[in-house]
Amino acid sequence: MTQSKRSNATPRIAFMGDPLAGWGGGIDFLRLCISALNSVLPGTIWQVLLPGQKTLWQSMRARAAPMKRLFKILLGRNTHHGRTVSREDLMRAMRSSGASIDIVNYRNNTSGLARAMRQCNAEVLFFCDKSLGTYFPLPWVGYIADLQHKRLPHWFTEKERRWRDKRFTRILTDATVVVVNAKAVIQDIKEFYPGYKARLIALPFCPPAKLEFFSDTKDPDIRVAYKLPHQYFLISNQFTVHKDHGTAFVALRLVRDAGYDVHIVCTGDMYDYRWPKHSDNLQALIDKNEMTPYIGFLGFLAKDDQLAIMRGSVAVLQPTLFEGGPGGGAVYDAVSTGTPSIVSDIPVNREIDIGTVRFFEAGSAEDLAEKMIDILANPPKLPSMKDTFVKLIERQQELGNLLLDISNMSSKNRRSGKDV
Repeated sequence: MTQSKRSNATPRIAFMGDPLAGWGGGIDFLRLCISALNSVLPGTIWQVLLPGQKTLWQSMRARAAPMKRLFKILLGRNTHHGRTVSREDLMRAMRSSGASIDIVNYRNNTSGLARAMRQCNAEVLFFCDKSLGTYFPLPWVGYIADLQHKRLPHWFTEKERRWRDKRFTRILTDATVVVVNAKAVIQDIKEFYPGYKARLIALPFCPPAKLEFFSDTKDPDIRVAYKLPHQYFLISNQFTVHKDHGTAFVALRLVRDAGYDVHIVCTGDMYDYRWPKHSDNLQALIDKNEMTPYIGFLGFLAKDDQLAIMRGSVAVLQPTLFEGGPGGGAVYDAVSTGTPSIVSDIPVNREIDIGTVRFFEAGSAEDLAEKMIDILANPPKLPSMKDTFVKLIERQQELGNLLLDISNMSSKNRRSGKDV
């Protein structure tokens, strides 16, 4: 097992909680990075900064927001009613990482953010999805989740595309270091923002390493509580259009027509602010294929329940057409729980290099059905819990040491223009 290469004093790192703490995938990303750092610096209390007191202008905008949304609804425009993750959700998720965190509130502007960093003696701030500017008094690390608006522009309004372009250009210009979740994202940045100045670093594929995530038996209490079918595949994604649930639903029809009594269970937030009728369209597809009894929707669940349901599945299905990181959060969890997965073959997913993973042609219900039938007829021999856990610990420590290196790079306040 790889040992930490850190024995001396290391930079104190604070984490920007907003906006990552505002959605389930963002919390998973925070938990993953804090767990990795904690694996090489055990016993550290990690600071997560969340906006607290608003400025007068922000308070006025917040009061006006409900009326603004009402006017948009009356005009037939999309409004974002995505689920807000609570402080309790964040604390629960961080506790499950095995690390200790301290939530620090700050006045919601850059000076308040800098003041909070000084109060908790932080030397660098991870991960900023918008520029803090070149004059921010302390080092900060940028973060770009993906360039979906470039690869799938038809799923964004022109205003959204311009907004994302402006935001990403500023991060790539102002930050010393910008972190992404996959090498594929670096390639996208090189193609679409060739004048970038920041040093780009792709994090390795690093599923969480938690021994309690593994289980050789299915949890009977979870089965009863959620009325789970005897045999099911799991899709654990938010119901956004690019996740392509429809391909999996059509594939299930083909699998059942082949004589296999199996279901699909779905977890995740069922709202896509860009396409408010997406869930209705999926239900129409289910009805058309007479699949209503065989597809269940459980919504957004507590992480422990989601993982228990995952462990009891035949395999995780990941039919996504686009991701910023390999496989999305669902495949990270699948590897961590020792659960097989069947994943679309888009380039970013091909960076998955650990776990029991099979690939199918993205968008092809026929190819996905073939892979589902194969795993039902020939269940894979899974690696031992011990071997998998050892590999995950090694990968976790690799990520932790890389994050410490990133902290040092950012603190030097120089731009090399190199990529890792």
